[in-house]
Amino acid sequence: MKNTKGFWRDNAKFLVIGAVIGLSLAFLLLYKLGSLVGGLSSQETVSASAAVGWHGIFSNPLDLPLKLVRSVVFFAVADHGQTLTRLPNAFFGCLAILSFGLLIWLWHGMRTALLSTAMFATSAWVLHASRYASSDVLYLWAVPSLLLIQVLLHRYGKKTYVWYGCLLLWGLLLYIPGMIWIMIAQLIFQRSLLAKTMSNYSSAKQRLFSILAVAVWLPLLLFDLTRHNQLFIWLGLPTHMSGFMHMAKQFVAVPVHLFVRGPQYPDLWLDKLPILDIFTFVACLVGIYFYIKNRHATRSQTLLAMFVTGCLLVGLGGAVSISALVALAYIFIAAGIAYLLTDWLKVFPLNPLARGLGIALISIAVLLSCAYNLRSYFIAWPHNDATRVTFRYHR
Repeated sequence: MKNTKGFWRDNAKFLVIGAVIGLSLAFLLLYKLGSLVGGLSSQETVSASAAVGWHGIFSNPLDLPLKLVRSVVFFAVADHGQTLTRLPNAFFGCLAILSFGLLIWLWHGMRTALLSTAMFATSAWVLHASRYASSDVLYLWAVPSLLLIQVLLHRYGKKTYVWYGCLLLWGLLLYIPGMIWIMIAQLIFQRSLLAKTMSNYSSAKQRLFSILAVAVWLPLLLFDLTRHNQLFIWLGLPTHMSGFMHMAKQFVAVPVHLFVRGPQYPDLWLDKLPILDIFTFVACLVGIYFYIKNRHATRSQTLLAMFVTGCLLVGLGGAVSISALVALAYIFIAAGIAYLLTDWLKVFPLNPLARGLGIALISIAVLLSCAYNLRSYFIAWPHNDATRVTFRYHR
């Protein structure tokens, strides 16, 4: 009893913070999950009626992580309605937010992690992808998870469970279309880290287990690619190449959708609003400037390579969602916030009033951005005429 009381007393602050974060995420991702727009879109009806379980996964294992969770949920409640149809996406949305927050905490500290994770969690795009029955949410989860693997291997690579856990996750992420290119872009610049970590597991038994940790996922994927000829889809490439002018427009549309005018997808977005609001746009540019300024750092090269690869894949118009770029954009935004705060605190290292003013201004800007995005998703979007027309199916 004394040990239990001591544990609660020593960790009360972290437990309270964890409880607040958990309740906030539950509200964001579950509030009116099945009733906000009154129905399902045509794509969601396909997801709701798709085959699940071993039969469904064996017939088409791409997007395997999401299909595994859907199988559990849909089997638990066979006659699932709108809420349970979207619940697996909410689960991966939660994982995406937690992965993002932990990554930023390890990179930039607690203060920046709290501010940037609040912006990421309340981002209208993150809410759309996390509360809509499609595969877009997998990219929001996969990108910060890949970078989190990199950090964990750098700090805790000697721990056996970290190494094998990272290998298992790498193998699972291979099932997401187009992620192979982003993973290659990361591994090119992190090859020294990978080689250093692998040197800790040099015995024949350890290397065998390392190979099996990745290879355990591969037979089903390889069998599907040879059987269904889904190689182009798995690579994130379009099955039919468009003309040069159309392709050029698609590449130009990528930064335009992020910074100027959003994509015209009424099921996922509100009218023509840009994906990033004015504050996140400025913070993103500052973050990109920070990494370009420190372009010789391995982390900078890795992030910029992943961002360029993502832009190319999204611009080609294949299966890769712009959600991959949104996740990277918010990682740049976090760096921008950290850079602004660090520079401000360097100018006023000993003046508590000036230091507090700088932190307060950034915090107010973050709160305004969060409020703007929440209003955009929960109020403006469901009352838009195009949205009402799109979500006309019921289950």
